[in-house]
This record gives sequence, C-alpha cells and structure tokens, in this order.
Amino acid sequence: MLTSCSPFKVFGINLVVRMLREPPDAMMVHCPRGASIRYGQVVMAGDGFDEGSNSFREMPPLEAIAAFEEASEGVEGHYFYRNNEEYRILPLDSIIIAFPQS
Repeated sequence: MLTSCSPFKVFGINLVVRMLREPPDAMMVHCPRGASIRYGQVVMAGDGFDEGSNSFREMPPLEAIAAFEEASEGVEGHYFYRNNEEYRILPLDSIIIAFPQS
C-alpha cells in the first residue's frame, strides 16, 4: 500500500486507488447499460478542493472501496504499476460509490 512517504502526491479532487482483482464481497454494483464496474481501494486522496466550483468537496476516506464504471473503449483515469499492482488516478466525479471496509 502507498504511504505518506510515497514519492508523489495527488491534488484537488483526485484519488489514487489500488485496483482489486475481484469485486469485494461486501457489495457489487451493476450497471443497467452493461458497462464494466471496477473496484479499487483508496490509498491516497487530494485535499478535495474543486477549482471548477471554487469549493471543497468531501473525499472518500483512505482504505475505502471505490467503484467506478469503465468504458469498453479504454481505461478510466491514468494508471501505473508498482510492485506488480495496478493503481489508477481518478477524478472524484468518476466514483459511483465509496464505502468503508468492514
């Protein structure tokens, strides 16, 4: 898991999520249009400042499970790999739901 001593930082309403290989047992989201739903664990979050609205927005807590839709045309957000794990940098607006792990 990334920690506060990571070599980078995200800003604003961006999140870094560590992609989960399988959907979590706690909840599965289904898209009525049939789009793929992907899941990741929030490992880093920006400060929540939304430049577009000039306000702060609530961000999902660290370690929350975030679900987002992934179009068949391409990958949602920017991605990178570290220690053989996939991470995504996602804007808050891409997140459908985020829930704490139980």
